This record gives sequence, C-alpha cells and structure tokens, in this order.
Amino acid sequence: MIRKKQTEKPSEWDPPAPSTVYIKIKNIPYETFKTRLNQGLVTTDLDQIRYRLEKHIYCCGVCSKHVNGYCVITNRKAEPGWICKSFVPKEEFIYLDSRPDRKDPTEFRYLSETGLEKDYIESAGARERRHGNEGTKALYDEGVTLYRQGRLKLALEAFDSVLEANPLDFAALFHKGNALLKLKRYEEALEVFERASEINQENAGLWTNLGFIFTKLERFRDSLEAFEKSISLNPVQKNAWEGRDAVIARVRLCEERLRESEEALKKNPEDPDTLFKIGKIHLRLGEQEKAIQAFKKALEIKPENAEAWQFRGKVLFKAGSEKEALHAFEKATRLKPDYAEAWFEKGNAFHLKGAENAFKIAARLWDSKGIKSKAESARDKVKRLHSSN
Repeated sequence: MIRKKQTEKPSEWDPPAPSTVYIKIKNIPYETFKTRLNQGLVTTDLDQIRYRLEKHIYCCGVCSKHVNGYCVITNRKAEPGWICKSFVPKEEFIYLDSRPDRKDPTEFRYLSETGLEKDYIESAGARERRHGNEGTKALYDEGVTLYRQGRLKLALEAFDSVLEANPLDFAALFHKGNALLKLKRYEEALEVFERASEINQENAGLWTNLGFIFTKLERFRDSLEAFEKSISLNPVQKNAWEGRDAVIARVRLCEERLRESEEALKKNPEDPDTLFKIGKIHLRLGEQEKAIQAFKKALEIKPENAEAWQFRGKVLFKAGSEKEALHAFEKATRLKPDYAEAWFEKGNAFHLKGAENAFKIAARLWDSKGIKSKAESARDKVKRLHSSN
C-alpha cells in the first residue's frame, strides 16, 4: 500500500520502521515499547521484523487495509510485495509469545496457541454447536478454561467428551493436542494433530505444533518440513521461524556427526557402537533405509545390544514390516527386561491381549523410574484398547 504522490513518477517503497511494526503487532502503547527497548527486551524481535521487512514477508497482502487488491487508505491498487507506514497487520498474522513452561523457559518456545478462537468458530464442530448443541459448547469452553489454567488432565477429559460427540471438531483436537504436548506425551499428541490435519490442512498453527512434536521426537527432517509448511501458510510467525532455524541447526549438527562417524568407521569397519550411532543419526535425518541397514549390521556384530534391537524394530514397524518389528522388540525385552521403551513399542506391534500386557509393563517400569508422562501414555493406550473392544 504505497502512498502515491500526485506526480507521474513511479511510487517508491516506503516501509514502516521495525519499531512501528512491533508496536502494532504487540498492540502496545509507545511508552511500553520504549520501556522494553531500554530494558533490552525487544532487540531480537526488532531484528526479526527488520529481516522480514527486507524479505517482503510483511507486505500489502498481509495488511488489514488491503482489500481485494486495493488499499482502503489510498483507494489505489496496492503494489505486490510493498508495504507502507500505515501497515495494520491482519489478526491472523499477529503472533503472540507462547507461555513458557515454569521449569524450563525454553521448553515450549515454538508451541502455537494463537488463532484458536477463529478455528473454533469455523470448525465443523462449532457449526454443529451453533445449531443447538449447547452442552457440547459448554464442555468445549470448560476445556479451554481448564487448559489456560494449566489443569491439563481435566482439560483433556473435557475435549475427549467433545470429540465423542463430534470426532471432526478441529478446535477440540487442536486444544487436546496442545494439552498432550504440555504433558510431554508426544506420541499421543502426534496422533491427535495428524487427525486434525485430515480435517484442516490450512491451519498454520497446526503445522507449527507438528514441527515442535517432531523436534521432540528427534525426527528433524519431518520437523523442518512441518515448520516450512506452517511458514508457507502464514509467513509472519515468530515461533515457526525460530523453530525452523533451530531445526536447521540440529540437522547440520547431525550431518557433521554423521561425517565424523563415517570417518571413524573407515578406520574400524566392524565397530558396532559406531554403526549403531550412524543408524540413530540416519533416523533423525529421516533416512529410514540407511538406518535399518546400519542397525542390522551393528546387530550382526553385537547381537546383545537391546537398544539397537528396539530402534531397528521401531524403523521396521514404521516401514510396515510388523512381524519383523515385533521380533526385534521381543529380542530387546528379552535382553533387557526393564526396557520400558521396548515394551511400549512391543505393545504397538502386538494385537489385543498381548498389547495390553506390554503397555501395562511399560507403564509400571516408567512409574518406577519417575517418568510419569510416558507412564500415562502407556495407560492411555490400555484405555483405548478397552474402549475399542
């Protein structure tokens, strides 16, 4: 939206200052901004905004004064990729800092919690609620309140009740996924967000949170793809950009360690520990076949490595080789009976009764080690087995 002068000369790009954009995005008075600036609290944000202005990520197309290709201020056609000092960001392009975890301020840095009210209004479940299902609406509202209060297990119960009435309720799925994330039940959160993505693939926050989950699960290639998908849908997201940059750094570190391990392997081609390390790196980089081959060779040399059997089984299960995967998990649990992760994965590969026993053992082992979030995930698997029968 360029304020064109009353001359025949071409308009010049006249972007706002980064500080102006920051104030508008945060919706704060100038004095508050000045105080934060003096305290050194906005330097990183301003640098990011400056970068986005230079890359034309902030542009007329994301301004609320840009309507049908025209600027409502100047009543003229807006130049593509340009932006003026009157820039007013659309509501869906305003990012908010996510609330940090109390124990670890960086834990949920990339978690997206914005835009949910809009999603709620537009979701299939919300349409159903508007047509008279007030009980479900009340449950949803209660779940949101509990979530914001940090009472996450109670919030999950509320969202589950909403989803029983309407499994296609995108907003309830989104909130449930976030609650599971904050409880550090990452595998369950992944399942929920994947279900949500089948309903709405155009929600940027959904892909940001998938990127966050994949990062926690050390699936860095998948994480990078998710963050990039999120940015393509909504370029003005602080958490998605930061998440993407962090994952790129992790990928580069993996590639560097892979090169080092491969050099070490040249000196000692039969070193099972180096082969196992290479397999884990390939897994983080999303290179499944290479990971399978590395684990297979490591186990041929050192078949008593329970962790290698567990990782091999996990990759095989993901590739659809369920019988081979189950064999690998059984080897892992025989070699190391207190290996909770292997029991849990064994439950995923088993069917019915065998699965229930495996999940219960995993839950007991994690409880004994004080890993409550994973134990809860295993118990939830048992509950779902009972409800499906």
